[in-house]
Amino acid sequence: MKRNPSAWFLFIAILAFGSSLLAHHSLAQYDTTKAVRVKGEVVLFQRINPHAVLFIDEKNSDGTVHRWAVEGPALTVLARRGLNGDFVKPGDIVEACGYVTKAGRERTVNTEPIRWSLKETMPKSVTGKVMDGELLVLPNGKKEIWSDYGFHLCLEPGYQDSHR
Repeated sequence: MKRNPSAWFLFIAILAFGSSLLAHHSLAQYDTTKAVRVKGEVVLFQRINPHAVLFIDEKNSDGTVHRWAVEGPALTVLARRGLNGDFVKPGDIVEACGYVTKAGRERTVNTEPIRWSLKETMPKSVTGKVMDGELLVLPNGKKEIWSDYGFHLCLEPGYQDSHR
């Protein structure tokens, strides 16, 4: 009986990476029993793979600021919807609705060499508490479905997602 090293390598690769491929769109890490709404100022919008991330600073009633990292759609989905890189800008006020992680996970992205303005640059990285965003309300009041994976607690009753 011959042994094929390539077949063994492929088998091991599938075992090693297969679960992460299947879990890519899993909401198991999120608390999907309740939707969380966040309204605040856009700090940074990153068009990165596999999903875009929108960083929002929410001011609490006591004056403290809570930063959120709202994970959104893939870049191809943004392009299909006509949402280019400047549909939101730093300083815009937006509202996001979605699900936070059960463990309170945070996300950090490297911002170099993104320019904040001509006078100053962003910090080398930006960190915020992760939310899987389902709905985004833009500064002009327009509602955008940010992601349609989930239980749709942020969307209108009767909404039918594209995955069923």
